[in-house]
Parts: sequence; structure tokens; C-alpha cells
Amino acid sequence: MKTRTDFPHHWTETEDCWIPMPDGVNLAAKLWLPDIAPAKRVPCIIEVLPYRKRDIYAPRDAMHHRYFAGHGYACMRVDIRGSGDSDGYQGVFAMQQEQDDTLEVLKWIAAQSWSDGQVGMFGISWGGFQAIQTAYRQPKELKAIVPCSFAPDRYTYSQVFRGGSVLLRSIRWSTQMFGYKSRPPDPQLVGDKWRALWLTRLEHNVPQIISALQHQNYSDYWKSRAIDFERIQCPFYAVSGWADSSYVGAVGDALKRLNVPRKALIGAWGHRFPHLAAPGPSVGFLQETLRWFDHWMRGKKTGITDEPMLTAWMPQAVPAKNYYAESPGRWVAEPVWPSPRIKPRRYALNDGGRLAERAGKTTKLVAQSPQTLGLDCGELMPWFQHGASPELPGDQRADDGKSLCFDSAVLTKTTEILGTPVATLTLSVDKPTAFICVRLCDVAPSGASTRVSYGVLNLTHINGANKPVKLVPGRKYTVRVPLSDTAYSFVKGHRLRVAVSTTYWPLIWPSPEPVTLTLYTGKSALELPVRPPRKEDANIKFKPAEAAAPFKRTALAAGGRNRVVHTDMGKNETVVEVTDASGRGRYDDIGLIAEARSTERYRIVEHDPLSCEAEVTWTWLFERDGWNIRTEMRTKVVCDKRDFIVSARLEAFENEQRVFERDFAERIRRNGN
Repeated sequence: MKTRTDFPHHWTETEDCWIPMPDGVNLAAKLWLPDIAPAKRVPCIIEVLPYRKRDIYAPRDAMHHRYFAGHGYACMRVDIRGSGDSDGYQGVFAMQQEQDDTLEVLKWIAAQSWSDGQVGMFGISWGGFQAIQTAYRQPKELKAIVPCSFAPDRYTYSQVFRGGSVLLRSIRWSTQMFGYKSRPPDPQLVGDKWRALWLTRLEHNVPQIISALQHQNYSDYWKSRAIDFERIQCPFYAVSGWADSSYVGAVGDALKRLNVPRKALIGAWGHRFPHLAAPGPSVGFLQETLRWFDHWMRGKKTGITDEPMLTAWMPQAVPAKNYYAESPGRWVAEPVWPSPRIKPRRYALNDGGRLAERAGKTTKLVAQSPQTLGLDCGELMPWFQHGASPELPGDQRADDGKSLCFDSAVLTKTTEILGTPVATLTLSVDKPTAFICVRLCDVAPSGASTRVSYGVLNLTHINGANKPVKLVPGRKYTVRVPLSDTAYSFVKGHRLRVAVSTTYWPLIWPSPEPVTLTLYTGKSALELPVRPPRKEDANIKFKPAEAAAPFKRTALAAGGRNRVVHTDMGKNETVVEVTDASGRGRYDDIGLIAEARSTERYRIVEHDPLSCEAEVTWTWLFERDGWNIRTEMRTKVVCDKRDFIVSARLEAFENEQRVFERDFAERIRRNGN
């Protein structure tokens, strides 16, 4: 990626910008102000996050906001309430409070002497959530947004549940946020009150996994924290990546339901900005964002609204590897979405493991999936935050061998899909609680199997996610299982494969008892969204990725992420261990050293789903001139047939003296899980 230094404008950077809230809390923000602002009021681009503006994410923030400031925009990075250097404490899934605060930030910006009253928002993940949540409230100051990897609700698109099933990744995310909320403000900015602010945060810090497990169905708890796309009134440029399967489906949902000017970009990447894409190809995302904001806040004719509504990467013959730097394929586009050009094609799951366009006779296939099916699932949402690491789904052959598989004949011509594959299965199970997982794979002539998409459904949600029911053993059900939105080019000479199982560990928490599945062939099918070629696709081009110089960081120790699987054949025990380290770095301009470390340990014994356990630890360290802070947290979740059992511990140290400790212990009834 190119680092730009030749900008049309110079800018100043203000570290200690304070924005008052009506209840007396002050939010901390960093302001980049272009040189034209004193003479000419300018629009402002903001990013609102709980991830702190002065350390771990400061290098990335500078790359973005300096870039926009260099093009004449005021820019602001805001620490949400209770994070970074802001006052107060951060709640658990506190969307209403965060929305209210962001509305006050917009009003404050509009009242400044340098502001022309217009605000644009962008950001990834939490920053993307903040953008759409704020747009949902319809503030007059908000003129356009560019949300990346966003979710309209934390139940349907989330790191907590998948198709109503509990994700083991939720324990990791909970502990991550547990750690994020344990960090102190910087005395260099907030002065002597830092310790009181820190202790307040620690007192109110609770593991969010407790709240998540207390609300396992799509209840009013989640509905009240969701947004409705139909209420959004500002132009919306949606961005995500196919590998970011937790959130990518929200893009198509947004395009379908929004009633405003809208556009979307989906690449091959995981939970990453497009100019920092992994896997690539990367694109000039900051240029795209400027084109969007220039059109809507400056009235420039950038041509961006004349382009197709959806532009997406079409992967082709992707390697069956858990890491690859670049995805093979090409860019494609659809003028509108949903596209009338894309037609469903039905493939029946037939007897003999055959996948065909014509249904065969109805037969019964009976199977019980091993508890360890899923070891090649990869990460829920690959980040590649510390470079190359084994986060993508690897070769699926081992998992395929443990599943009910249905293969097509060898393809005689290339078949391309774009959209949502949907499985319709007629089945029965022998237990009152059960899950179903469907994977779509591309099988190469060598036999290597690449996962293209997958879907999970908690079968107790047969009547809807808001009201789980006990299944009647032996009763025949017909269920619809949407897979993650995807694009893929199945080339001539390859085969399609559909793999069906009742387990997918360590992605989802297993059902309380081993489940025997009866699948009815001929009655079950997969529907693929088949996309015909479009000659205009050959003209799609993006500018190369570029950004401004990052906030200066000197690496003192390297970071990295790794995933290791241990199997004890004598005990029939499998343990998956994930280690992650940010690396030790000094943020030179503020003289701060920061470091983060985490471990994840997931364990199960074959044939015993109640042996499942997840344990995650997180450590944060900050140092400057005799000021040494360390926070440590641990979360462990185990289960019995009736309950999830959660234990957690939080400790905080100042100069190696423990200043805070708290233990948590909760038993939470399994509700359809």
C-alpha cells in the first residue's frame, strides 16, 4: 500500500478535544483540522469507537484521518463513553446510550466555528455499528455514511449466535471487551483524575457473555437494540468481505431494505478495511470514501452514483488452505440489488450421495456426527491483525468425511453464484434439542475441498427465533437453512459438494446430547443463486490502496496469532488452542508502551458434548516513566445438561500492586441450546 505525503492541504492535530454530554460526562476526541478551516467552514468526517484513540489503533486511525484532513475535511476520532480517555463507564450492549452520545457529538460539531454543519461517519465493526445506529436516529447533521462490517442487530449478525446456536467465539469476544473496558485513561491527557475514572470503569465492568446467555432467543432484549434500515434517511455505502461471514449478509439486507441512495462493495477479505485487505486484492478504499463524501457533502461530480449498486469479488478455484495472501478471481457488478438477473437453481440431495438438478426417490440416511466435526472451520471472522496466520477454513476433506455428503457430477461448464444459498431439508432427530449445519464446498480434481459458504440452524427455532420449542423425537420436519451470502465461480472440471452435520465444533456449542439425524433424500435440496456473465464486468477498476502516514510506533517485540489442535487418542480428548499477541510497541509521540496478549482454549471429549468447555484469558499492559498498569481477565464456560456455568475473574495492577479484583459466577439455564 502506498503512503501518501503530497496532500492538497496541511492540517493540525489536537489530542485533547473534549465534548460535553448533557449528564456532565465529557467524551474525549482527537481532531484533525485542515488549514482552510479558519477561513472556510468545512464538513467533518468522524469515527466513534470504544477501541481507544491513543495506543493500539492510533497508527491506523492516523492513516485514515490524516488522509481525509489532507483533502480538506475536519476529522474526529471519538472514544465512546467509558473507553479511552472519556468519562463514565461503558455498559453491556448499551446501544441507546451510545446513540444518544453520538447525537450530542454531531450537535457539538455543527456548533463549532470551523464546521459547515455537515457530518459524515465511517468505520469498521463497532465503528460501522455506530454509523448505522446514528443514521437510524435521523440527525439532521448526518449527510452520508460508509459502514464496514456492520450489523443491524447483535443477534442475527453477530459474534454471539449463529442461526440461534451459541458461538464459542462469543466467549472470546466477551473476554476481549472485558479486557478493553478494564483499561485506564491516560494521565497525560486527563490528569490526576485518571485513577478515579479507572476504578469506576473496573467497578462497572462485567462479562457480556452473561447477558448474552441470559437472552438466547430473539427476544425484546435484542429487538430493542436493533435498527430498522427503512428509517435511515442518509446515503449509505455498505462495505464488507466474503470471509467476514458474521457480517457480510447485512450488506444485501441493507441494499434490499434501504429507501435512500445506496451502494455496496464486497471483497474477498475478512474483518478488515478494504485497503488493508487480507486476503486480497486490496482496493483504494479511502479514495472510494472520499468520492462518496465529496458527492454528498461537497456536491462534487465524482461519478460514484452512476456506478452499479453492488460491486463484489467473484472468487474462483480458491485454494483449500487456512491462509492465502490473494484470492484468485475477478470483480463483478450488478446495477441493482436484489438483481433480477440472478436466478435460483435447485440441486436435490439424492440417495447415494449424489447432488443433481433432478430429485431422486425418497430414502432415509441416518447418521450421528462426531463432536469434533468442525476442526477445519477456521476463525468465525478472520482479522489477520498481526499478519499471516491460520484463520481461514482449511481443506475440508476431514470434516467432509465425518458428514453426510452429496456431490455433483463433474461440471462441464463454469457455474457462478452470487447471493444467499439456501438449503431446504426434510429431517427428523432423536433428541429434543439439535442443530443442523450445512456446508457448500468446491471439490477440485485433486480431491481438495474448499468451503464456499455454510449455514447453521438451531432446530428448536423451527417456529421462529423468538420462541424455542422442544423437538419431538422422530417427527419429520422441513427446515430452511440460509447459508452465508457468498460469490463463487465453480469452474469446469470441479464438483459441488453439500455436507450436512449436527455438530460444528469449535464454532458452535454442542447440543446437550449426541443427536442421531435422519435425512430424507429426494425431499431435501440446496438452492443456489446462479449469476449469468455480464460483459461490463471487464471494465471494473479500483484505484490502488493508499493512506497517510501512520501514528509512529516503534516495535519492541513482534506479535502474532496461531492455532494449534491437540488430540489425546487415549482420552478421546481434543483441545484447540489459539494464542494472540499484539506485540510490544512504543507510541513514540506520547512516550507510551502498550501490549496485549490473549489465549483461547476449547476442549471436548468425543461422544460427550457435556465435556465442552471454553476458557479465554486476556492481559493488557501500559508503561510510561514509572507508571505501570496491568489488567488481567479470565472467562471460563462449561455446561451440564441443564445449564451453562460461567466463571470469570478480573484483576488490575498499578506498579505491580493489585488495586482491584472481582470474581463472577453464574449458572444460566440452557434455552434451546
